[in-house]
Amino acid sequence: MKRLLKICSLLLVMCLALCGCGSKTPNGGKDDDNSGANNGGTPPVNTVTPQIYPEVTGMTHDYKITETDGFIVKDGASEYRILVPEGKADDKFLSAASSDLKQLFSEATGIMLPVVEDNVDLSGGKFLAIGDTKLASNESLGADEKTLGKGGVRIKTVGNSVCMTGATTEAAMYAAYVFLEQALNFEQFYTDFYSLDKDVTELKLMNYDVTDIPDFEYRIQSAGFIRWNDANMRRMRWTNNEALFIPADEQGATWHNTFVYLPPDTYREEHPDWYSSPWRKNEKSNQLCYTAHGNEAEREKMIEIIADRIKELFSMDKYKGYDWISVSIEDNQNCCTCEACAAEKAKYGVDSAVMVKFLNEVSKRVGEWMETPEGAPYKRENYRIFFFAYHATNAAPARYDEETGKYVPIDESVICDDHVVTYFAETNGDYTQNFHDAGTANTDIGKNMLGWAALSKEIYFWSYSTNFSHFLTPYNSFDTVQDILKFSKNAGSKYVMIQDQWIQQSGQTGFGIYKNWLHSKLLWDVNADVNALTDKFFDAYFGKASATMRKLFDEWRVWARYQTEELGYNGYRSVYYNALDAKLWPQRMLSGWLDLTEQAKADIAEYKDTEPELYGAITDHIAMESLSFRYLLISLYSSQYSSDALVAMQKQFASDVERIGMNLVNSVKQDTIADLIKSWGI
Repeated sequence: MKRLLKICSLLLVMCLALCGCGSKTPNGGKDDDNSGANNGGTPPVNTVTPQIYPEVTGMTHDYKITETDGFIVKDGASEYRILVPEGKADDKFLSAASSDLKQLFSEATGIMLPVVEDNVDLSGGKFLAIGDTKLASNESLGADEKTLGKGGVRIKTVGNSVCMTGATTEAAMYAAYVFLEQALNFEQFYTDFYSLDKDVTELKLMNYDVTDIPDFEYRIQSAGFIRWNDANMRRMRWTNNEALFIPADEQGATWHNTFVYLPPDTYREEHPDWYSSPWRKNEKSNQLCYTAHGNEAEREKMIEIIADRIKELFSMDKYKGYDWISVSIEDNQNCCTCEACAAEKAKYGVDSAVMVKFLNEVSKRVGEWMETPEGAPYKRENYRIFFFAYHATNAAPARYDEETGKYVPIDESVICDDHVVTYFAETNGDYTQNFHDAGTANTDIGKNMLGWAALSKEIYFWSYSTNFSHFLTPYNSFDTVQDILKFSKNAGSKYVMIQDQWIQQSGQTGFGIYKNWLHSKLLWDVNADVNALTDKFFDAYFGKASATMRKLFDEWRVWARYQTEELGYNGYRSVYYNALDAKLWPQRMLSGWLDLTEQAKADIAEYKDTEPELYGAITDHIAMESLSFRYLLISLYSSQYSSDALVAMQKQFASDVERIGMNLVNSVKQDTIADLIKSWGI
């Protein structure tokens, strides 16, 4: 079957590359000598059907919803009120939830529901209740952290009221959005763009009995249009990460912070053994030595200083609600090669064993302190000390046991303490491939994740989904993202951050808006139907241009698979691949895709007079996707266009980027789009 799909894809690829979707070269351009001479051909269908990791079992997404005889809205009127717990009106999550419920309910029905606290008379009332209210407490609804975790939601009809809650106020907020999705078809897709039923004059009261627990308890956003937009973050149910990690420097050092704890400028001269060989005696020292070059007294001093700093941070009032801190390697691919570290590597086969042993000792000191009178006021049952399994420390000190078919620790000393957690991150991987097929750049990475699962009770997963060298080109992680997330869930991941274009403001080309919305859905329900989600997104986000833009998306996906399998766009560190290469992007094909975006604009022409606001939004959505193809044509084929045609293309590109709000060409050098446009001299 896989071979047949590949043959079908190759035939379609030949049509795409040679025929360019029946396009003509636009704007007075010249034919590309490498792209063929024939027009026409059979439009491709979506034949990209990746091999999917088996469904993850044991998840809780339990929706029991039946009709009652009652109504929330009847004949355009409602007796309902929004109810929140007394004294919690200023809670940022409950406040956001009640505000959005009030606003969106009004947009759908024309009715502005009042918001009241639960110190009013509740008997016989009709409420849409959010949080742990006196109407129906969390305890009575079974909304405790043991049952739901920190993010699970509970929605229950109690009498004539609907109660929406969770173990935390953040989860209660999620419950409000789940209710809106079920009752009024609300869905946030992009900034100020969402679906919602309108002109609702009748809304049945349903008998809700919903328990929905996200498959990944923590889902951290990493796209600029989400990261810098609170409405997008909360409405897409991304975890708010403001109160998760304590920065080692009390500012921003949540990652790559070992030199914050033990700064070389402070300690290197007196304690050279704390720093990696061969750099430990000069300014190029770039990692710690976790064995202190075999000097136990020096190693003990390192542990003591780091543990004392963690105790100090845990004692601060401003970090009262924080449970997590990291002690993570500097951002390079080196490890110490001293005699003591080399001996440990020979014993365990990896560089990470010394780090695990070291942090187990740090955690032991912190835990002991929490049991003392001094530390007891700051005790945290669930404190976590994170370390990066990243670059040179990605490989786990574990081995595969042929007899059991599982990974096991090399020995007990490298099993992570209950409070020491692996943060698995691998930029050296290839996120166009899954983690379980043999023979890819990810084969060993997948094995390493399973190895860490044998050593750490939890895995926190830092994944990737864009080309950091070329933000303005598409990166095909679509084929594999669900597969990788299923793999990581089965390996024990409870936290995922998929790093995307986190510093790209407002917009993102290359179907990045859809990609990150899809991530939000899969992190909540890793077994979700991706085809159904794709239909839902395209129908809402592109309106009457949905079919045309879906055709463009599907054609690019077919070509992207060809890029991966035949043109070398894969392998080690594919997220830094030089994608600005003409062999990857035939001119005629790019021009054909631009023709489809022009067709998409024609598809929505009727909105211009009937729904001008919708017309403007979808016009921008289409323009945003065309930016990547226009950028490639300008960058790779400028000589193929007349001077006037090229300037016109460049000016339109600049105008659209400014309107949509994008700022960067890449994250490696953080080259700006403004400088790119300036270099064109327009």
